[in-house]
Amino acid sequence: MDIDEVFKVAKDKQKVICPPEQVFVRQDYDYLLTDGGDLIGDEDEYNRLRTTLKNIGETEFYIQENLGATITDRNEPCKITIDLTSDYNEFKEKVRSFDAPVAWHINHFFIYGKNKDWGIYIAEFPTINIIGCDSQLADKFRQVFSISGNGFAELKEFIASEFQSNPDLLEKFEINYKLEDKD
Repeated sequence: MDIDEVFKVAKDKQKVICPPEQVFVRQDYDYLLTDGGDLIGDEDEYNRLRTTLKNIGETEFYIQENLGATITDRNEPCKITIDLTSDYNEFKEKVRSFDAPVAWHINHFFIYGKNKDWGIYIAEFPTINIIGCDSQLADKFRQVFSISGNGFAELKEFIASEFQSNPDLLEKFEINYKLEDKD
């Protein structure tokens, strides 16, 4: 599947698309939030994600850098494929392969598979993960990442502090990701 079926990916890294802008193509997605920094918190969460993705027909998933949102001289984004037969340690090893080229400065990543009904955006600013998915998959992702409602109530204070210097961007973020308190 083409990443452009799930995410709005800028062809020109000078015109990067990242939050508070809407990064997902489909406006009918449900949006769920988790704290960011990493896709996976621990081995149990990885196994829940892996099982869920297998159950919706995935055999692998992809992690691709949002190049324009990353401080780099590179012109091509780093991308890795995670086979769902990989265990947690293999997953961590693959992710570590990003360390050298990406150097983990300011980084934003697209996570997606062949099924266009889901995607995860890892944002550096605000430091959260945004899960966009078809409403029929929302409960599955809530279980994977232990999200109550859409996750906004738990993160609202943190997100507000991230946008403290520009409240208009916070409002734009809330509107773009339909983030009323639904918990």
